[in-house]
Amino acid sequence: MIVYSDTALTISETLQTNAIVWIHSLPEGEMGPTRRILEDLEGLATAGGFPVFEYAVRDGSELRELFRQLTTRAEQGLRPVLHVDAHGTAAQGLLLAPSGERVGWAEIIEDLRALNVATANNLTCIFALCFGLHLYRHVSLRQPVPSYLFCAPPAEIGVGFLEAQTLAFYREMNRTSNVTAAFEQTLGGVMQSFHCQGLFLQSLLRYIRSYCSGRMRRDRLEHMVTAVLQRDGVANPSGEQLKQVRRQIREALKPGQNVIDFFAPSFLIGRAPAFTYADLDRILKRSVRSGRSQRRLASS
Repeated sequence: MIVYSDTALTISETLQTNAIVWIHSLPEGEMGPTRRILEDLEGLATAGGFPVFEYAVRDGSELRELFRQLTTRAEQGLRPVLHVDAHGTAAQGLLLAPSGERVGWAEIIEDLRALNVATANNLTCIFALCFGLHLYRHVSLRQPVPSYLFCAPPAEIGVGFLEAQTLAFYREMNRTSNVTAAFEQTLGGVMQSFHCQGLFLQSLLRYIRSYCSGRMRRDRLEHMVTAVLQRDGVANPSGEQLKQVRRQIREALKPGQNVIDFFAPSFLIGRAPAFTYADLDRILKRSVRSGRSQRRLASS
């Protein structure tokens, strides 16, 4: 189960999870905490928790092959919490310590997209590594979301915190089946999370503010007017023709439920959006009012 709140909207959905997939790529001398956590997770699995599948990855080719195998298994029903236990940097991405190879965030996010599509948008990711949140800079509104729920730190994170909170997170998740509540009580002390519905909402707000108003909207309007006239073979349009075409294009560019309906099937991978355009419009109007109030205060 997922319970998520964003910009005064509360989203409650069912998340399918049936396994923990733990990928580690650490130096041998740093494997102590990982082994202790995995032993405890095996104990949880024996007591009725999710089964745990452990994979040691040495280099990029092994990581790519593992993602291909997981994607195939997801097509057959695997719905994992994907836990990545390694080192990372903001600029260079994931460090695969046994080989010293770096795998960039952009490459990893493509593998996650394929895996999440195979899970029908039921993938939870825990990137327990420094700067893991930087991976989500590569999210695009025009492509499938890389996971249903993504959790990672925005900067460095301590091994002591991870050892103390990781098992607590999985215990709480097994006990309540509420992933978001378990995260907030444990790993959320240092990590941040991206929920796909909240990410979709915020991405649409940015899209509407950027492309459906101001200069960008005017530029789009004129470009589309030119394209329509060329399509219709009108080389020297009259004033009335220009007026009519502009009116049609303005109506087409007016944001509405059509914006959500256009992006949702691909981005949410078949999940229904948890909000309507009326919700978006309410948030947009509230932000405009807030901006006006702040400008009045600044000028007083």
